[in-house]
Amino acid sequence: MNTLHTPTTTARQRFILNLAESELFQHYQKAFHTLTSLPLNLAAVNDDEHIENIETSKGVAGVVETKVPVRVGKNTIAVMLTGGVRLQPANAENFAPVAKALLDDDRTAAEIRSAKVQFEHVPVMQPERYEAAIAILQSFAIQLGDSAHRLLFANATHEPEAVRNAKMFIHQHLAEPMSLEAVAKAVNVSPFHFCKLFKRATGLTFTDFVNRARVEKAKRMLMKPAARITEVAYDVGFQSLSHFNRSFRRIADESPTEFRGRMKNGSPLPLAA
Repeated sequence: MNTLHTPTTTARQRFILNLAESELFQHYQKAFHTLTSLPLNLAAVNDDEHIENIETSKGVAGVVETKVPVRVGKNTIAVMLTGGVRLQPANAENFAPVAKALLDDDRTAAEIRSAKVQFEHVPVMQPERYEAAIAILQSFAIQLGDSAHRLLFANATHEPEAVRNAKMFIHQHLAEPMSLEAVAKAVNVSPFHFCKLFKRATGLTFTDFVNRARVEKAKRMLMKPAARITEVAYDVGFQSLSHFNRSFRRIADESPTEFRGRMKNGSPLPLAA
């Protein structure tokens, strides 16, 4: 089962395509289908979509579909789509609204019979089992969000050489003061062109990418019990503890202290703050 067959051009769509093709998602997609007989697809979220929590919709024929958000920090970057399922057995009463809609659309009797056959083949699950499946998806969304965060900072082969080189430069100099002009000069691109090129390729502004890279490195450092939060903040390039705390909470949806405590206790990060 493949996802996102349509060719895309935006950085966000390319990023989600890479995530959908990752071994982690492919493995879980297959396991979910084996367990539930339902498809599982991954779709990018548009700028005008605001999906923060799980959304379940029910069509006129009683077919249920669910969207589970995948988040990086506070931002929903994609949704997992479960495909249609019925939570009660099919019967003539359930199909009546569908038949009426088809009749109103001047469909033939043959087309209505065909639609009824398809209607009767929609998978049926007990409500409790479906709720359990969605709960599993919610946990997987956390893992996928973490994977997306790591993928975000990997050097993608499809990116322009200047962007790949800029990422390498940023990671090598995280602890130092860093400006867009300095990085643009290091990769031999004008600041104006670099700004547009970097945003188009990564979907992030230069400043946001640098802050996220610093927070990602800070997370790894905070895993060490002896590391002091103040020292970590300066070691990853933040010029003040308050700026570090604000950036960390904005990106990770929790404070550095909360993150360290969660890692120590082995607790998952909840999808919704």
